Amino acid sequence: MYAKRNSFTILAVLLLLSGLGYFWYRHEAQKLTQTGMKSKQLTTQLRGALEVAETLVNVTAERDELRGRWQQAPKKLLNTEEPAFSLSYINWLINQHSLNLDFDFYLNERRARKEYTAFSYTLSGEGDYYNVCALVWYVTRSPLLYQIKSVNYRRNDNDPKMLNFTVMFEGYSMNKDWEVNSELTMTSPPLNWAAEFEYDAFNSLRPVMAEIKTPVVSVSPMKPAKPPEPPGLVEVESATLLSIAGGAAYVRSKDGKVTPMRVGQQVRRGSLTRIDAQNNVAEFTLETDGGTRTVRLKIEYN
Repeated sequence: MYAKRNSFTILAVLLLLSGLGYFWYRHEAQKLTQTGMKSKQLTTQLRGALEVAETLVNVTAERDELRGRWQQAPKKLLNTEEPAFSLSYINWLINQHSLNLDFDFYLNERRARKEYTAFSYTLSGEGDYYNVCALVWYVTRSPLLYQIKSVNYRRNDNDPKMLNFTVMFEGYSMNKDWEVNSELTMTSPPLNWAAEFEYDAFNSLRPVMAEIKTPVVSVSPMKPAKPPEPPGLVEVESATLLSIAGGAAYVRSKDGKVTPMRVGQQVRRGSLTRIDAQNNVAEFTLETDGGTRTVRLKIEYN
């Protein structure tokens, strides 16, 4: 009887141990399966990280190559606000090299492309042979990309040493900014005619200032008569201020003509009296029947 009871006890113990072993094995198997799945997931993530790192290395190398090509390129494109930038740049070239030129600046056409926008301009004005040729040379040799389409000129009727010129050219602006734009240094070395062309055709010439003829005005002994205003003066009341650069205010008339103006320059019924570059304001004083009044133009950002 005792032997039979011991047998049942041993059997029960064996069954209990078998059950415990089964549940332990199942639990460990599940953990092993989860570990395998986690290992596969980490392997996939590692492979993706390696691909990203490889892509980053390739992109960095391509960026460095493009930066080097951009820095070494003789002509460059920028992301600029046109036409105000080109107008300021032309005026900067004239002031930088003391070119004796009077000019008007017009925007003819704007053509949008995928990577850039092309702007067609007309630059017309008056100057002597030396300064007109020098301006064309500076625009052509500037580090910014401008393409001159045509240059037309004729002898001035009043002064045979002066030219009336018209220059058609295109400017360009990138549609997206690039970090290397800040690395462009605005420099323009002076033109050395002898070194550039091995001969200075203008060596014997000197810039000739146009004679200013004072109009003869009959005056009344009771009240002095005002001299007539020259044609083509800017009508301030209907004009807008485009930009202020190089100490000049660029004003666009109602007909679309853009004129660079400095303090003291005459307008219809008055003159430009103050330029506030910090607040982007140009102040004009106009004469009225009852005295004078002040008109202020401020740059309007759309």
